[in-house]
Amino acid sequence: MNDWGKGPTYDVLTYLDKAVALGFIDSSKLAVTGGSYAGYLVAWIISHDQRFKAACAQRGVYDLGTFFGEGNAWRLVPNYFGGYPWEATAKPNIERESPINYVADIHTPFIIFHGENDLRTGVIQSEMLYKSLKVMGRTVEYVRHPGGTHELTRTGNNRQRIDQMLRTMEFFERFISH
Repeated sequence: MNDWGKGPTYDVLTYLDKAVALGFIDSSKLAVTGGSYAGYLVAWIISHDQRFKAACAQRGVYDLGTFFGEGNAWRLVPNYFGGYPWEATAKPNIERESPINYVADIHTPFIIFHGENDLRTGVIQSEMLYKSLKVMGRTVEYVRHPGGTHELTRTGNNRQRIDQMLRTMEFFERFISH
């Protein structure tokens, strides 16, 4: 509640640090990926932590105020952030928890995927994040899958799923091997 970013990021990075300390992970070759809420969390993490060499997000939410108006899961906004985007009590929470508001702090090479028919987390989420990063001259790529839905990487079109996996692998290899 009122904490989609900082608290969960702390959990993820704490366990990453423990895995690195135990020698399970090469900290010079870190990448991060996720879809839907985890796509949100990827954007949050790379806007608050610079240790990753590359990042990939699929079908994420990056602007909670816009998500309220375009996604079919819009009830998450008032339920998790204490009200609607125009309400004085909720507005600071929604702004604080929206990764788009930290886009200037994203320096990690980033690839973003979205299905053009995603009704859960509308495509404008990725369009806004991509365009913002592109305008700032950041290393970012964007793939908008024609006809793709929120099921993009789970049960969606097999060719698009394979395409997404291959592009992600190639992107990670390009930036991790440096």
